[in-house]
Amino acid sequence: MIRLRGIGKRFAGRTLFTGIDLDLRPGHTTVIVGKSGSGKSTLLRLCNQLERHDEGTVECDPVVIPAGLPAAEWQRRAQALRRRTGMVFQGFQLFPHLSVLDNVTLAPRVVQGVARAAAEAKAQSLLELVGMGDAATRFPARLSGGEAQRVAIARALATDPEVLLLDEPTSALDPASTAAVVAVLRDLRRRGFTLAMVTHDPGLATEIADTRFDLDRRNA
Repeated sequence: MIRLRGIGKRFAGRTLFTGIDLDLRPGHTTVIVGKSGSGKSTLLRLCNQLERHDEGTVECDPVVIPAGLPAAEWQRRAQALRRRTGMVFQGFQLFPHLSVLDNVTLAPRVVQGVARAAAEAKAQSLLELVGMGDAATRFPARLSGGEAQRVAIARALATDPEVLLLDEPTSALDPASTAAVVAVLRDLRRRGFTLAMVTHDPGLATEIADTRFDLDRRNA
């Protein structure tokens, strides 16, 4: 479980938020909502330290990351935390020169040292899970936005993360693509994955959330 305690973040001298307590509970889906500019994506990125916090502590036993650590020690602890999370970005961020299969197998092979055959077998099963089983040899340029996002979800799951973080996973998708991605998220939730998601879609938040965290109200 990732725990945020007393978290605060400042940008250019302005306090974005302060005093945030949030638990990403195992087997639960936590949805972060709030108006544009409230800091939703920043808060999500703090959960795996793609952003540093200015106040409070981020914990994922045994990793504890208080604010103000020296850079080298922060980097060591942040890397330990990131190895336990998967991240799905708004812009997919698939490597354009790699096939779908190679995108999904890259982190297990390079970071975790998984043999290619084992990594490819697992990647294929994950692609089947997200409804992209026939896309292994395609390249990102040949994917729609919804297809790319489903591949990005498979890629994030390939390292067996304890928590899957999703930043606006349906942003800018057409209705059909949105429905396909939401179906995947609904299935992951049913299977007991731990999800934390930022969304601007109140309907999606209501449908999928076990816990809804309203950043506007926490900052009020």
